[in-house]
Amino acid sequence: MTQLEADVTTRPSRFDPIHSSQQMAELIASVTHQPEPEIIERLKKEFADPGSTVARDFESRGIAPYLMSEQMMRFYSQTDAFLFELAVWNRNANKRFMCRQILELIARYHTGPADVLSIGDGMGFDCLEFFRAGHRVTYFELPGKTEACARQVFEQSGAQIAVLTDPARLVPDCCDVLVCLDTLEHVPDPREMVRQIAGYLRPGGLLFIHAPFYMIHPHYPTHLKSSRKFSGDLRLYTDCGLKPIDGDLFWKPLLLAKADSAGQFPEVPLAKQLELAFGGLLLRLGRIGLYPRSLVHWIRRRGNRWFDKTIA
Repeated sequence: MTQLEADVTTRPSRFDPIHSSQQMAELIASVTHQPEPEIIERLKKEFADPGSTVARDFESRGIAPYLMSEQMMRFYSQTDAFLFELAVWNRNANKRFMCRQILELIARYHTGPADVLSIGDGMGFDCLEFFRAGHRVTYFELPGKTEACARQVFEQSGAQIAVLTDPARLVPDCCDVLVCLDTLEHVPDPREMVRQIAGYLRPGGLLFIHAPFYMIHPHYPTHLKSSRKFSGDLRLYTDCGLKPIDGDLFWKPLLLAKADSAGQFPEVPLAKQLELAFGGLLLRLGRIGLYPRSLVHWIRRRGNRWFDKTIA
């Protein structure tokens, strides 16, 4: 019997859908009202071919890919496909690495518990990690199925996480740390969104970004081709008064800082400056051809981990 054929192994002692296919199926069923065996099968298909659930539903509706439109906006509010993509992605080794990196860098650059605002966390699993690390967390997402799942995750985990769905509730200087992963590539005006995000940060605040603008790929039809030009471009952030100070070579994630009340930024070692600049040059390759998009998709697929397996 393969790992995927054995849908459910030992049930976790607490609510932990990231490590239980049964609990993940129950969570998704609470929003979609689909039979749990059907949900498990859809999760298996997404596990085997990440991104395919959204891509199939998108194609079935006859929507033009990579282009913002009224049809795409309706797709976001109507589809349940993102639940399956996000469920599998949150188990992916690459996503778990990013989450660990963020927690380590918050501890390095911020003293004590931080007010963390997460924009676009989908099912809320990043927010749950930040809360369990001792931070005060606010989750922001537009109303919909993923937001409904996040509320279930927080409630059943006993996590005191504020949930906002109205952009008007986001006010200037509201957070020490802002996390925005895999969101900017979906919005029609990334420059304006980064400007708004910078305004939410307090002086000396930290911004964690992961935005694969280059991933214009059949499995990611909601990524906007008009934003591919921002791949590897630090000016998107520096023009808004932010300074890159740390992060992964391939910006998974990229950490930027806002000037403190004295107008100062953290010191950045020359080696880290060169690393981030070189990473930007590599990401610029994604503006042309299939490389590195096909390679990154393959790496993502290799990073998938099934739910009924203990991982960090």
